[in-house]
Amino acid sequence: MVSITIIIPFFNEEAYLMKSVSSLLSQTYVPNQLILVDDGSTDNSAEIASSLQDKFSFISFIPSKSSSAHQPGQKVIHAFNRGLSALSNSWDIICKFDADIIFPPHYLETVVNSFSQNDTLGMFSGVLTVQKNGSWELENIATAHVRGPVKAYSHACFKAIGGLRPSLGWDTIDVMLARYHGFDVEVDNTLLVKHLRPTGFQYSQSAAKAKGEVFYVIGYGFFLGIIASIKWSIKQRGSLTGVLLGFFGAIFKNKPKLVSKEERKFIRKYRWSQIRRRFIG
Repeated sequence: MVSITIIIPFFNEEAYLMKSVSSLLSQTYVPNQLILVDDGSTDNSAEIASSLQDKFSFISFIPSKSSSAHQPGQKVIHAFNRGLSALSNSWDIICKFDADIIFPPHYLETVVNSFSQNDTLGMFSGVLTVQKNGSWELENIATAHVRGPVKAYSHACFKAIGGLRPSLGWDTIDVMLARYHGFDVEVDNTLLVKHLRPTGFQYSQSAAKAKGEVFYVIGYGFFLGIIASIKWSIKQRGSLTGVLLGFFGAIFKNKPKLVSKEERKFIRKYRWSQIRRRFIG
């Protein structure tokens, strides 16, 4: 039987945490371990997580060890890695889920079936929907991208990519590294999950600058970095000035890269092929 471990970092999710975990408790395929990691909450999220641990033997709660200051990307992966270090059992598939997601009852069963049917599958997810005008519609983000809030990894893939990098942009880096190591990456566009707190919050100037730095440290290069910055500012309604300041600032500071030279070369080649395919076909 395929063993599934789920790690959910959370930060001030008292309105959503119980709903999200309840949807996982109702799955047709039961996870072996579910670890809830507090990422510095100041509300009642930790109390909710603690109560879930008391009720279910396969649920573990890890209290916060950090300040309440929230940083997109970096801090959440530090929390995830604390959960990873606390695992008590072996696993075949590991999931990094957010605490504001409602999963359909067959989500984990679909995950298991997808990995079982494809030995080279390294990463998998469904797609996120958000509530608009009384109905659930796809989020306004590319459905071909394995989304950070609902990711599942095979053991072999997770090991090959060296786990998750504690940086904004981690959920782009892991996809690129999975492909670099020869793993398939799959998004099931029929597997719909409800995202209770949609992606697309207003990015601050500092967050936009951090995103620009990401485009540099993952090795996009000059022209590809500029294209990515413009695309990001349009899709996320973030500051173009901020993201470009971050990108050029990283160039001038010669910030250390997050991936190797060969991995950067692969990432650039793959991104340019996507651009050519979009405009040339």
